[in-house]
Amino acid sequence: MSTPPSQGGQPPGDDNWMPRTEVQAPPPQQQTQQVPSPRPKPEPQARQAPPSKAQKAARRRRLVIEYVIIIAVAVGLALLVQAYVVKPYRIPSGSMENTLMVGDRVFVNRFIYHFRGVHRGDIVVFREPGSGPDAGTVLIKRVVGLPGDVLSVRLVAGLMADEQPVYRLYVNGKQADEPFVRHYDAGVVVRKAGSPVDSSTVAESTSPFSDGEPYELPAGVPYTVPAGTYFMMGDNRTDSGDSRQFGPMPKADIIGEAFLIYWPLNRLRIL
Repeated sequence: MSTPPSQGGQPPGDDNWMPRTEVQAPPPQQQTQQVPSPRPKPEPQARQAPPSKAQKAARRRRLVIEYVIIIAVAVGLALLVQAYVVKPYRIPSGSMENTLMVGDRVFVNRFIYHFRGVHRGDIVVFREPGSGPDAGTVLIKRVVGLPGDVLSVRLVAGLMADEQPVYRLYVNGKQADEPFVRHYDAGVVVRKAGSPVDSSTVAESTSPFSDGEPYELPAGVPYTVPAGTYFMMGDNRTDSGDSRQFGPMPKADIIGEAFLIYWPLNRLRIL
């Protein structure tokens, strides 16, 4: 006897049977081929006519005018910088040896004293005062005395250089600390209390001048720097025409402070 199929199409006697579901694959997608669009052809450009003689001449004139303007602006800026900011100077003499040597070139700050006062020890460029033949000459020296300072030169007991007495500068009653003062050459005979001394270890004498003026610092006589003026000396004390010769300097005659040796390159350094 045949067994009728159970509900849902399950074969008789098969407990593990599950209905089968038909799965249909999606229809294949049709791929469309991209056809590149043609590049537009460049439009033919009209050939430019060569410039005429008049156009060439006008172009040359414009270039000349541009160069003239550039040069004029550069020169103007350089003059402004030298007049108000920084100016170069060449050292012509040995009065500041060994700090500054003949032929050194230095930059001078022209505006610094608009913002601060002059300091003792500054190396300054100034115009020599007075009405003599050298008046107005530009000089470079070191500031050793400020307004109101009391200066004097005093004999160093027992110290002689080539049989000449040696003097030292005193400021406000104290011997000035001046490591920058030039030392004696090897050929100078220096004796201390009668015994030979290596001349290269002894600073040159800050000797007084002898024309009778109080600023010439007669030995042992105090001198007060007048208000508004500054006392200058060269670092080469035995070969320097300075305030011992022409007196203290008004601030109005000070041009600026030397701050850099820029030439020659082997002497490049900040002062």
